[in-house]
Amino acid sequence: MTVLPSQIAATTTLSPLPGDFQVEVSKWSGEIRQNLEFMNKGERVLENVFNAPRRKHADQTSASMAHAIAQMLYPGAPPDSLAPIIQYEKDIVKLRVYIQEQRKADIETATARRAAKDWRKRIIHQGPWNEVDDPLSLEGPPSLPMPVQIGTTEDFAPFFSHLKMGGDDNLMGGEDAEMKLEPYYDTHMIEFGRGVLYADRRMDLCKMVVGPTHIGDLTDSLETNLFTQHFLLGNNIIGPLGANRIARFVDKYPNRMITWYLAGNCIDGESFEILANSLVKSTSVTNVWLKRNPLGPSSVDALFRLITHAQNLRTLDLDQTSIGDAGVARLFSLLADYKPSSPPALRHIYLNACGVGTKAAEQISRYLANDSCTLTSLYMSHNPLGNGAAKTLSIGLKSNKTLERLVMSSGGLKDEGTIQLLASLSSHPALRVLDIGQGYATEDLGMRFNWLTEAIVPSLINVIQTVPTLKYLVLDYTPMSRRGLNEIMNVAVSPNVTAKLLYFFAKPIHPQGSDYESVKDGQEAARLWRLLKTRLEENAAKEYNGIKY
Repeated sequence: MTVLPSQIAATTTLSPLPGDFQVEVSKWSGEIRQNLEFMNKGERVLENVFNAPRRKHADQTSASMAHAIAQMLYPGAPPDSLAPIIQYEKDIVKLRVYIQEQRKADIETATARRAAKDWRKRIIHQGPWNEVDDPLSLEGPPSLPMPVQIGTTEDFAPFFSHLKMGGDDNLMGGEDAEMKLEPYYDTHMIEFGRGVLYADRRMDLCKMVVGPTHIGDLTDSLETNLFTQHFLLGNNIIGPLGANRIARFVDKYPNRMITWYLAGNCIDGESFEILANSLVKSTSVTNVWLKRNPLGPSSVDALFRLITHAQNLRTLDLDQTSIGDAGVARLFSLLADYKPSSPPALRHIYLNACGVGTKAAEQISRYLANDSCTLTSLYMSHNPLGNGAAKTLSIGLKSNKTLERLVMSSGGLKDEGTIQLLASLSSHPALRVLDIGQGYATEDLGMRFNWLTEAIVPSLINVIQTVPTLKYLVLDYTPMSRRGLNEIMNVAVSPNVTAKLLYFFAKPIHPQGSDYESVKDGQEAARLWRLLKTRLEENAAKEYNGIKY
């Protein structure tokens, strides 16, 4: 028997309801009440909350049950009042967000546990990179999308219809979708079976897989949608056909989108050239994300044109795009020789897993030293850098004044090249982030871990003492001795040190010895880490208006 909401609203008691229905309502109200108590105490909440009846559920019995549970949880309201069901929905959302955070904490705990066991062994097993006997490819890892299955027309029809009607993050009519808050960020959103729209104007179809089959329907539906400004289509394998359809959309509406997130879409160099020719006409686009597309070295001219002609392009993601050392070298050679009346808008470039070696590093170095360089972020992890590229980069870094973020995890870095690199950063006027640690995907991408010992300690301490803007310093798991790490922490905890760090992470990969000196170093490390943790928290509170670490 189906119980309608009108039947529930007609009484403040639940006794007239069918027996099975009443039992289920009592069960859910008890479980939700208990979970709310757990949440308020900061204890673990049961995940069955995700199956709790909701007011807007497509199943009428479930929707009716939500009203009944709400009345049992929040009694005393007038029979026709919506207050109980509104409060019920709010509490369900809170519980779901709490569970998401709970899951995140579980993942972080498990990851940390695995890392503590595995990282050390993996790094020790690999050892320092021997660039002569163990040469790595300079073409970069393959640009493959994740394995996915293209959806059906029926899968996308509700979302595309919503877009075509000019829909935003709110329900229209009797749509089969759910309005809720984005976990962790509390941004209002509407979620369909395949497709999400957020209040901040993001359209998210990542991993929904429209493929070349439905990309035309998607761009057609967006023609009448003035709400969407951020086009997120990661891992949708749209291919060259899809790139052409997007290019046609940009030709018609060059300033409609601010962000184009097109990672993992099988876009090759030839089709990217067509897309770039359209994107350069836009004055609104600021972010283009292209990771895991096989652009290849043939895309360099189109990339250069995009950087220099898209008036407001700030962020360009080229991670794992098979451009290779030679391609990256040519791109930055063009940029270094480019003498515009006003510099490009580009601020952030991602070159992770691109095959960057010494040849590319030489041209990147030229550009970094150039007066027209406006880069504030340079991400170069998972590349065959080694001593050669590190030394070459140091030449340009010495003259650079703009860089705020330099990330070079798992680049096969060693002491000799890193010492020169750190020396070039001495007294840098802008650097905020320095990451010379390890990357999770190192072995998957066929790259090499960084191997940095206490030999770099004096150079690293000099950076901490001479770069007042430095906030984030990462060494990750390192072959450095505890005594060497203690020297770094001892400087970082000083109230008079120039750099006011907000984050620092470093752990030795070698087990602590049992001799007197080793035990003493270990005890000192524990003491300094406690002091440093307090110092980082104090610095963060000062930097961000009382925020807790």
